[in-house]
Amino acid sequence: MIICMDEPHFTIDADRRKCWARKGTTPIVYMNGSKEAINVGGALTWHGKFHYQEMSHQTKEEVLKFVKRMHKRYKKVLFIFDRATWHKNNLVVGYFKENKDTIDYMFLPTGAADIDPVEECWRQTRENKTANTTHNTIKELRTSLKSFWNKQPFTLDLSNYLCP
Repeated sequence: MIICMDEPHFTIDADRRKCWARKGTTPIVYMNGSKEAINVGGALTWHGKFHYQEMSHQTKEEVLKFVKRMHKRYKKVLFIFDRATWHKNNLVVGYFKENKDTIDYMFLPTGAADIDPVEECWRQTRENKTANTTHNTIKELRTSLKSFWNKQPFTLDLSNYLCP
């Protein structure tokens, strides 16, 4: 199974984006100025199944927990990551080497977010759940994100991203 993984964070404050408004009016977006955020790991499989896991921080230990969860579910895996430091370290790469019979891995080129299909999942999430929308609490944001991810079919063809 080919799995692309990535980790963003979502703040409870609105992601300001362009929006429509009546001619002659100024759109108003409520901002609370909060920096409170949720860190999330996301994994998109070759067959389009999206998995997510909340993380306390974007660290190698948290990434390894998520990798192990995906490895347990999909026994033979090719993991594809960007070059974030929490991906390419001795802990995570060491786990891959210990399990070399069932795991392979690769890193996308630096600055190649356009060929990372999970980035499109994050774009759709932001567009639908956090663009110009302020959440009052972490719990409210978490509920909104989980509801979206559980219902949203990310119908992406990974081959279009990985084999341009």
